[in-house]
Amino acid sequence: MSRNKVKVTQLRRIFSYAVFAAAVLLLPVRAGAATNEHAAIVIQSDADFTNCACVTSGAGTTANPFIIGPWSITNVDGDAVFIDGTNLTKSFVLWNLTVAGNSGPTQRGIALLNINPTGVQNIVAEVMGTQTSIQTANIGILVEFSSYVILDGGGENPNGAGIGNAGAGTINKHASGAIDIENSSYITVKGWQLSASGGNHQPDWMTLDPAVNFWGIGGVRMFGVSYALIDHNAVNNCTDVSFTLFNSSHNTLSNNTADYPFTTNFVLTDGSAYNLLSGNVAGTADFIGYLVADPLPGTATLAAFGPTHDNTLTGNISHSDGPTGNEVKAGIVPSFIGDYVVLNGTYGNQIINNQSWSSMAVPGFAWAQAVPNSGTPIGVDTAPPVLGCNVTASEGGGGVGNLNGNIWKGNTFHTIESCLPPQ
Repeated sequence: MSRNKVKVTQLRRIFSYAVFAAAVLLLPVRAGAATNEHAAIVIQSDADFTNCACVTSGAGTTANPFIIGPWSITNVDGDAVFIDGTNLTKSFVLWNLTVAGNSGPTQRGIALLNINPTGVQNIVAEVMGTQTSIQTANIGILVEFSSYVILDGGGENPNGAGIGNAGAGTINKHASGAIDIENSSYITVKGWQLSASGGNHQPDWMTLDPAVNFWGIGGVRMFGVSYALIDHNAVNNCTDVSFTLFNSSHNTLSNNTADYPFTTNFVLTDGSAYNLLSGNVAGTADFIGYLVADPLPGTATLAAFGPTHDNTLTGNISHSDGPTGNEVKAGIVPSFIGDYVVLNGTYGNQIINNQSWSSMAVPGFAWAQAVPNSGTPIGVDTAPPVLGCNVTASEGGGGVGNLNGNIWKGNTFHTIESCLPPQ
């Protein structure tokens, strides 16, 4: 098999889509949903808030932002909402928008560019509302070269991880992925249901190239992002990965739930440092629940982004991970799999007080290194066997003899690699 997902995985996703669709059909109609049609909205100057005929209330101040919505924007050939904040002085909230039926390979449901581009919060910029529904574009929401943007689906679970039962904004069925955050800081993403989004890719396991043609966007993708908060979101069936951090530092991912990615639920790589993952519940990843990784030594990505280091994973849960038999037969399962995998030369990471509920078939906690192999469909050694404790690369932390300064402590599991310390 080449780079296509195997049939068993596809069938599993089809079943999950059906369950999700049935649940959506049973939801009651809630007050405040968009009922009025509107053309695509483009705002690039303060005057455009008047020209768009889209503002329903507000004064444009930080205390009383312009409210845009609720509107229904459908069948747009391009972006449904495009806002470039380079010259904006007015604050705004996109409220309970319904976006659906867009067509074309590059369009976004909502694109927010250059919002507070200097890194200082001059305006309020928010996407809000439990009635927000962004469906069937290429990317649900793009935030780029921006700071202090809030994306709030309103569905935070007050009693645990993920979303509650009272409804949440939805971002579903996007060809590449749900939320893409690029070269931005101080972004908040909370309370969303993200489902059935993402493409069909085979990750580059050797160089961990962050390009979307290898990983897609999946649920939430972060590239060049700092000081963001990703909290209380529910990601389901977003391929190839639920949450990715590439070259991103000082971010917090907390109390999210994630299930059924093709490869991995959480990935931290390509120079990502000082991130905190706490209270997340992830399961049913085909290969890995949580992956903290450096590219292999000598790769262009390691030279470009530097090492991944000093990340903390604490109080997280991973369960029911592992490949299907067809994936193993097709030779697309990397030899490093598990609930929590620290890969290659990454250093100084803390994996503490986490839980692994997987069976004996997948290691609960693993320290491993990819082995290049041009004879496999994925360019590295494949499973079986599952490799562990084979690390020779080190980017810091006192070297391999000191486990590269990585710390495993207080974790619970069925299995753990023999070279890792007792918990």
